[in-house]
Amino acid sequence: MTAIKTRMLINMNDKMKKYLLLGIIGGIFSMIGDCLLCGVSSYGAGGGIDKYAVIAQKISYTRIGLAGFFGYIGIPVTVFGFYVLYMSLADKESLAAKLYRVSLYGYLALGGAVHVICCYLVTGIKKDLEAGADNLLMTVLHEQGGYVIPSMVIFLIFYLIHVAAMIYLVAKKKTFLPAWMWIMNPLTFKILINAFGRLGNSAVLNGILCSNMSFGAIIIFAAWWIVLLRLRVRNMEEQSE
Repeated sequence: MTAIKTRMLINMNDKMKKYLLLGIIGGIFSMIGDCLLCGVSSYGAGGGIDKYAVIAQKISYTRIGLAGFFGYIGIPVTVFGFYVLYMSLADKESLAAKLYRVSLYGYLALGGAVHVICCYLVTGIKKDLEAGADNLLMTVLHEQGGYVIPSMVIFLIFYLIHVAAMIYLVAKKKTFLPAWMWIMNPLTFKILINAFGRLGNSAVLNGILCSNMSFGAIIIFAAWWIVLLRLRVRNMEEQSE
């Protein structure tokens, strides 16, 4: 990183840390929403729809509503943290920078909505169970598949663009982060947290499994914050010499 870029980062340091703090707060809100939605024991349930059926039976409509509220508020606020990476770019007109910016718009526009859709999906499963649906999977697909599947696919496209652009920008040293930190991206933590969450079916593990994106974002922002602190300390040491 050039001396000019370093000075620019130092000047923006306080603003970037505020954005990272907002991102962490948003991640915490989102994590609360995720844990409210899926943080119950599903011991004895199979995979897929069976697991969600057990979860739906154990949580109240009020809890589902609170889960939707926290996620709907938290996910858009989380975008502030990811925006820090874009702020640090010297060249904001490159294709990777533009794709990253577009992914943030997608995250902002769709993230909270998709979370609410997931909450409504659990609500639908709960209602179908109360009505004694014979084939739960087919009933859910018939009732909600028309909007659940397309919305998930669209959000996944923005998510993959976000991850790919982040990895490229960090690995190519276009940001304030060391190149090796490309490994600290949302997809990496999604995989790791999912693997950890699948070790059992307890309330804690299911909550962690559901919050793979929000928990991962909190870890990422904390790591970026540490890098910014180290840059400031290094700058102060250089000025004192």
